[in-house]
Amino acid sequence: MAEETLEPGLYLVATPLGTLSDLSPRAREVFSRALFWAAESSTSAGRWMQILDPPNRPRVLSYREASREKDAEKILAKLREGASVALFSDAGTPTISDPGWHLVDLVRQAELPVWSIPGPCAAITALTLAGFPTRRFVFEGFLPASGKLRREALERLQKEEAPVVLYESPHRLLDTLEDLGKFPEPRPLYIGRELTKKFEESWRGDTTLAAEVWRDKRIQGEFTLVLGPKAPQESSNGEVPQESLDLIRSLNLPTKTASAVLKHFFPGASKKELYALLSDRS
Repeated sequence: MAEETLEPGLYLVATPLGTLSDLSPRAREVFSRALFWAAESSTSAGRWMQILDPPNRPRVLSYREASREKDAEKILAKLREGASVALFSDAGTPTISDPGWHLVDLVRQAELPVWSIPGPCAAITALTLAGFPTRRFVFEGFLPASGKLRREALERLQKEEAPVVLYESPHRLLDTLEDLGKFPEPRPLYIGRELTKKFEESWRGDTTLAAEVWRDKRIQGEFTLVLGPKAPQESSNGEVPQESLDLIRSLNLPTKTASAVLKHFFPGASKKELYALLSDRS
């Protein structure tokens, strides 16, 4: 007996990065009960159809970057008719570094329901393995392959203080590592290869060493990089501009308060030395 179908709407289904048992029970349910699946490749759709063998045998719709406008219209038409559609990527969470976001935007504009079925995501998996502070982080995804856009992206990364998550393909990994190694200030770097899969590998080191180390390693599979946080700028009292000292003194604040204000703008300076500097009126 066929299972009852889902409520109408678009379901964003996260699928495993490599280990099939990471598919959540809720994702299995959605796959089993959806009227349609929307996949970026017929191969991944066929694989899940074989693994799950859903009783309703949903029809498979295509949703690819190259044809996303045309594909989206077909999916929207099904949603308007009251169908349930399960959108998934080849691996991980749809809309993260794939064209799913565009479909979600169109569905939202049409005021049709969207649900997320959370699960694996390479970016979050790598962040948890890197050991960097994650109160704030930046997801950059794939860097542009070359030219001005790549140079601008790398310049932006140099200035970014929070950890940055990058995706990279095997044939461009060494180029990216060499570019990161040219940053004026070395940064800690985590590299995850084939996360959650049989040949999973993790490496953490320094941007100045990464290209040399990975040149001798097996460069196959999918890579997720986490560029560590930028080191805080160290400053001594001698680096506090004289104009700043003159300005804070002109406010006639208590020395302790004045040193605290300067410490806010020059975090690398010592509180004790700032206090001594402001106490010296010579």
